[in-house]
Amino acid sequence: MASASSLTTFSDLHPLIIQTQILPRLDGQSLSSVATTSSYLRTITVDDILWSNICKSTWPSITHPRIDHVISTFSAGHRSFFQDSFQPPITDVKHLTCRRSWSNTQPSCSLTHHPWPSELISAVDIRYHNNIVYSRVEITDTTTNFLTSELRIVLNGDPARNQSGLEPGSIDMKVDRLLHADDETISHLKESVTLNWILIDPTRKRAVNLSSIKPVLAWVDNHIHLRYVIVLPGCDSSERVECRIEVTLGVGKGGVALHVREVILHVKDAACNCLKGKDFLMIVKEPAWFLSCLELALSTAFSTDLPTTIRCCRRAMQRLERD
Repeated sequence: MASASSLTTFSDLHPLIIQTQILPRLDGQSLSSVATTSSYLRTITVDDILWSNICKSTWPSITHPRIDHVISTFSAGHRSFFQDSFQPPITDVKHLTCRRSWSNTQPSCSLTHHPWPSELISAVDIRYHNNIVYSRVEITDTTTNFLTSELRIVLNGDPARNQSGLEPGSIDMKVDRLLHADDETISHLKESVTLNWILIDPTRKRAVNLSSIKPVLAWVDNHIHLRYVIVLPGCDSSERVECRIEVTLGVGKGGVALHVREVILHVKDAACNCLKGKDFLMIVKEPAWFLSCLELALSTAFSTDLPTTIRCCRRAMQRLERD
């Protein structure tokens, strides 16, 4: 029997073996957890190439050259981007209880100490059973009528505008089944079609995932519709706004598959009034916004389980450390 002194521990492994043979096999969540176990492992898990590979496999749309450049300016590169983007702030729509609407007379957040972003970048990826069926990058100019218009970003399903460079995909389902969709079919869509919509602010060098990942609602008429919802803190401590993303699926050629026809993002207050671009920018640029996200995350997590609470705390504190 080998003596205790002859046993090899993890720390006995050469750093190159850990970096090239072990860490690349981990997903982002696991890698983040490994980094918290010791100062030694934290040091060898900061490699940006490692995090770049994880991010690009999770969100293929960010291979777009413009996004790749923007992420390189983040404080910790792709690791910072992953921490910002992996999970949405809040997905529990029950938090949206305040009945106050936005108006011109309502006190607003101040942008005095923060420059306006000249553009916002949306990176959108939709998967069916973990296979990419839609990947798109949209750059929104905020210097024109964006500030005074209702916030509404519309992406079409035209393969020619698939700016990530990926071939367009389709959802392999029997169309006849969807025409007479039952609860089982709707449940299947809600479990199988996931969406990430990451909004990037190049000026502040921050990102946020505005999707609930899985749909909270699905229905069928002439097309198939999926709705993804998260709740964001408003300017006021008691204010909540709801970010909705609606995906429309249409029948493909020959009627044998589904494809993405349209993806729409808009933000509403508790009275279901659409926010203007300026209102939304004031919310996400407010310094206290991440503290409000922490408050909401904890109130949600404590109603579920301890591991969820710990993950929310770690993620929120990582963000706050960078602000």
